[in-house]
Amino acid sequence: MAFTSTCLWTHQLPNVSLARAEQFHRQWMRGNQPSPTPRPRRRLLSCGSASSGSPSGIDWNARRRKRIMEDLHEACQRRARLAKPPLTPEQNQRYDLKQLESGIERLELLLPGFSINIEQLSALQWADLVTDTNGVAAKLVALKGCYPNLDLVDLLQKYPKVLTLEPQELRENAYKVMELLQGAKNPEAIIQAVPELITPKILASVIITINKWYQLERDPIEVLENDPDIVRRAQVKEKERDVWGRETGETKVTVFCLTCCETGCRVLPGKRWHRCGTPLRLLV
Repeated sequence: MAFTSTCLWTHQLPNVSLARAEQFHRQWMRGNQPSPTPRPRRRLLSCGSASSGSPSGIDWNARRRKRIMEDLHEACQRRARLAKPPLTPEQNQRYDLKQLESGIERLELLLPGFSINIEQLSALQWADLVTDTNGVAAKLVALKGCYPNLDLVDLLQKYPKVLTLEPQELRENAYKVMELLQGAKNPEAIIQAVPELITPKILASVIITINKWYQLERDPIEVLENDPDIVRRAQVKEKERDVWGRETGETKVTVFCLTCCETGCRVLPGKRWHRCGTPLRLLV
């Protein structure tokens, strides 16, 4: 077969040597072979590009907003089914999808950069907040009047439970907090670092706990001001022992719950919640 092809080449090119003709034949055979199918290139998309008009066409912010609205709407419908007496049509209309969407937009205008987190408040509590943005605005005014140098967006993002209180209660709490932190040089910096301390009951329990740690040898306000995050980092771990004093392999953790303000509670491995319902990430 190669001889025939070579003869054809030499017949077509009589003035070319045999070696040159074979070279032309090999080149011709390579040129007529089908080229391999090119592999499609994979386009890597970062999370930021995907959420801001990426070529994939997926708007993650819109999908997240839709999911939040569905959760809020489902919670409102569940409350309406269980309400006694039944809700009026006007009350049901207050919690429809359009009203919830417009409420979320108004809340984001009041707090630029703020995003709803269903894990920190229940869907029903968020629904009540987004449908009463005027009340939220009054609470923000009260907080800003009491804490003028506080970054409210950062504080409420970490501890949105503050928004469930009434403006008058917020002012009373602020007065008690400032009274407890009267020896601090910058009380608002302590609250900014640990937003849960904006609640007087929690702040008072933390001060008592610090006094126990240092046995009244150090000023608890000074300790908080020098290292506000000490409240979250302080954990005392020891091995659990049986009645004969042998280690059982389990770890006993002495924690401080920022919700129910209990200290000395025992939490064993595998437990993710305190007995009051607080996630362990809020236990110190």
